[in-house]
Amino acid sequence: MPPRLLLIATLASIASAGCLPVTGNRILGRDLALADPRFSALSSTLTVGFAPSPGTKRVYSAAELQRLARANGIQLNDTADVCFELQMLQIGEEDAMAAMRRALPPGASLKIIELAKVDVPAGQIEFPLEGLEPPAPAAPAAQLWRGYVKYAETRKAAYWARVEVKARFAMVVADKDLPLNKAIDAASLRIETRTGPLAREQAAVRIEDVRGRVLKRALKAGESVPLALLMDPPSVRRGDPVKVEVQSGPAHLQFEAVAENSANEGDMIELRNPSSGKTFRARLNPGSKVVVVIAAGQSL
Repeated sequence: MPPRLLLIATLASIASAGCLPVTGNRILGRDLALADPRFSALSSTLTVGFAPSPGTKRVYSAAELQRLARANGIQLNDTADVCFELQMLQIGEEDAMAAMRRALPPGASLKIIELAKVDVPAGQIEFPLEGLEPPAPAAPAAQLWRGYVKYAETRKAAYWARVEVKARFAMVVADKDLPLNKAIDAASLRIETRTGPLAREQAAVRIEDVRGRVLKRALKAGESVPLALLMDPPSVRRGDPVKVEVQSGPAHLQFEAVAENSANEGDMIELRNPSSGKTFRARLNPGSKVVVVIAAGQSL
């Protein structure tokens, strides 16, 4: 077969076979070269266009390809439309199970009840633990697990599965009601080993990680202590005394003010002078001290 006819037959074969797969965010010179070897003259990393969205196609017409060839000094007398698309597939149970296992603690039991029956782009399947929803009251053994497929370098396609997950784990539990914003003492805590569904919030596993810290919301006795609820207590609480050093030229004065709000070192704090009743703001320094510089004749 003459070379010209062979080329036309090759291009027709590509077109009849469907769209060419693209895996990145962009269609590059090397992708066009797969459709037509004459585009090998292009830089392999030259951006020709953006990759299509999942389930759609990007078709370069023969006229577009001719213009691109001429702009890059490529002789292209005969060509055909070229189509690109993301490779789509359905996730199999074995691949989903492997992705879930990467997020689960060792020894956890896992059963897949249902996988989403949708086509997703080919890529890396991820099931982050924070995507594991609490069990529904109507089906306490089943949990919805929201994951995604990472594809085209930076994109993500949502995916979900319904699973049964059980694990045996130790956690710190409130031995009595724990109020908001009050330092937790060790006597209010206990270590408990449980078996059941995994919680989305990671619970503390050591009492020393909880002791002396405060909660962002109150907990009832018997509840686990999530790490995300813990924070360090403020350096100064409302009503605490704060040492104040006043500088006015060569004069220095010290007295104790009363904190009007809680604050940590480096925060701005509102203080009240117990003698004058006036309030003022200053930055809290280490050791629960503030330094205030005022002009001559001013007072706090």
